Amino acid sequence: THLCFALAKVNEDLGNQDKFFEFLHEGNRLRKEELNYSLDNSQILSSIIKKMFSSTLSLSYEPSTIQPVFIVGMLRSGTSLVEQIIASHHAVYGAGELTTLADLIEPILNDHLAKDKYKLSEKTFLSIRQQYLEALSRFNVPENVITDKMPLNCQYIGFILSAFPEAKIVHMKRDARATCWSIYKHYFSSAGNGWAYNLDDLAGFYGIYSNIMDFWHQTFPDKIYDLCYEDLTTNQEEETRKLLEYCELDWDENCLNFHTSKRAVKTASALQVRQKMYQGSSEAWKKHEEYLQPLIKALSSY
Repeated sequence: THLCFALAKVNEDLGNQDKFFEFLHEGNRLRKEELNYSLDNSQILSSIIKKMFSSTLSLSYEPSTIQPVFIVGMLRSGTSLVEQIIASHHAVYGAGELTTLADLIEPILNDHLAKDKYKLSEKTFLSIRQQYLEALSRFNVPENVITDKMPLNCQYIGFILSAFPEAKIVHMKRDARATCWSIYKHYFSSAGNGWAYNLDDLAGFYGIYSNIMDFWHQTFPDKIYDLCYEDLTTNQEEETRKLLEYCELDWDENCLNFHTSKRAVKTASALQVRQKMYQGSSEAWKKHEEYLQPLIKALSSY
């Protein structure tokens, strides 16, 4: 698998389109086989979560000194870039991709699935809140605004807003074709992205993601801040000011110079966030249009 992805990159750099896609398709095929992924499982999970939030509780808690900011969206949608921008602010600590929330929520989902019940209690949300905030406090940092940029926390927005009514949620939106193409050409070390290695799965999962985001917007109106990646790269300062305003942070010039930050970035975007803002990356898929027709057609409604 690794060899195929490496040879794909070599042939891409040499401009050998046929060979590039030959190795890319084979590398992705092997990785999908290895992970034994089925789109049905993602569809079932999404349906269960929506049932759990068909009605919502209005909850209030003891205020916390820690203010979490969740940065969510599809992989390769600009979440690393936005975390780098926010974490360049003097009052913010960027914690990166935390598995904490998923680790707390997955056992709850499995338990409710086993018992075939979908109603969540106030106690459940309180437990999530306490354990998650405890995990954040272990960073032991002076900043009290802490970002968590695990992209696929977007499926858990109902849990987030029920356990943290004060939380800020930044949802990254990017051209569907650009996003899916960028995902398909990357090898991800995590075993949790099994949908990323087949063009049909990729388009199907994008549909599930898009559908659940529509559901969250309807269920929690005005609680999620949509940020368009293309707008951010075109109007950097204007979009950065609006973003900080939503997060209730004062203006900090460092947020425009995010690329000079020395904080560690451990995602596939580690190199990009060390560079100044650049435009045009959302057009990259167009060079390969003839090879991506099934994907382009499947994503045409997004």
